[in-house]
Amino acid sequence: MPCASNINTFVTGTVPYTDSFTHNFAVLDLAKWVSYQSYLSPYYGALPISIILGQWGFEMGWSLTEFAARNNPGNMDATCGYKGSTIPGVSTPGKRYKFADLIEGVTAYAHLLISGYPCVQSAYSHGGIATSAGLTKACNALSAGYDVDNTTSSSYCSSNTYAENSSSTKRIWATAGYSGLYVTINGTNNTCLNVYNYIQSSDPNLYKFTNISF
Repeated sequence: MPCASNINTFVTGTVPYTDSFTHNFAVLDLAKWVSYQSYLSPYYGALPISIILGQWGFEMGWSLTEFAARNNPGNMDATCGYKGSTIPGVSTPGKRYKFADLIEGVTAYAHLLISGYPCVQSAYSHGGIATSAGLTKACNALSAGYDVDNTTSSSYCSSNTYAENSSSTKRIWATAGYSGLYVTINGTNNTCLNVYNYIQSSDPNLYKFTNISF
């Protein structure tokens, strides 16, 4: 089996974007676009497709329905200047925001992960691109909010500045962390994830998506 069934359904699934008609974007292509934005960014290193898919899966509970409902695949608790709003009656951090559409949400996620958490792509590259060591280091950085080899501080979408190179200068995405993220991505039964342990270096050319101005 290439992946656990719920993971495979998520990774091979689609989410809709509607303008004059409905476009169904492959989740995989969206993750490739985020990776490509990291490749274009001015920050050291870049993000593998697999860690993007993994974070989305953890945050969405591997649910395409959840992804489509709020267009907020990273469960961001702010819109960071992109078009979105709070959901009436919902107060749970990470669950209370929705974006105006899929493009706004995925672009906001990419911008925050790349500019707000540069320690993650730095960790992947310092650990070794397309290696288990690099993936381990990146997963740990995403979970812990820092990596000791990071040299780029960030204040993107925050009133504070984070050096992201020690536990005292960390920037946490998820309070609970991402325990098991590396094992899930790199598990021998989850080839639908670990086959994408690489950086997207060519433009996926997604409809209406434009490169981020960092």
